[in-house]
Amino acid sequence: MSFENILTWTIFVVSGILVTGLLLFLFLPQEQVQWITADGIKIQSIPKGAQIIYINNSMEKRVAELYRSGKLIAFRGESIGGGIDTVSARDKAKINAFKELSEYFSAKVQTFATLVEGQLQSVSGQDTQQIKSVALDAYKRVTQMFSNAQVSGAYVYAIWQEQVGALVYTYVLVIFDPVGAIEALKENKDIAKQIDELEKSGVDFFKALNAVMEEANK
Repeated sequence: MSFENILTWTIFVVSGILVTGLLLFLFLPQEQVQWITADGIKIQSIPKGAQIIYINNSMEKRVAELYRSGKLIAFRGESIGGGIDTVSARDKAKINAFKELSEYFSAKVQTFATLVEGQLQSVSGQDTQQIKSVALDAYKRVTQMFSNAQVSGAYVYAIWQEQVGALVYTYVLVIFDPVGAIEALKENKDIAKQIDELEKSGVDFFKALNAVMEEANK
């Protein structure tokens, strides 16, 4: 085969590959979203036209670790405005994200109570209703601390916004770190004392709390 034929054939093949690639690009469905990532891992899809305002880079590796271990719990808050007061819009979206966190734990009070009742079945000679009441009080106190960001278990990881007509939608993604939250609780002397008293009465508070947290991943 002459050099000219080889060159012609090569150009033909390369052209065919380029045309095929172009056709695939044009006609195959394109992903209509972009992603909030953590250390290269996709954790939250957002509209393709949205603008990412903030990523908590210092927590990327931790968020990725939570994702890999199946313990990532995230809550999203939203605010709608005209795009003028962006600081207030972000603050409102953050408040709404923490409100979602609060509502989740509030909705799980009965789940926690049932878990405590199960633990107390093997305990005799004590006022189990009183112990249960103390445990529920501790649960509500602890989860309120989560919701108010009083312990280091919850933090803002990402902020993005999307313009739809004249309106600007602002979103805040709050990550709840169950491991970090429990470690922070153990360092709180008042809470630790209350939980220690419960353990003496047969209640493994953190075991029940962990079970409630794990339900968020289902």
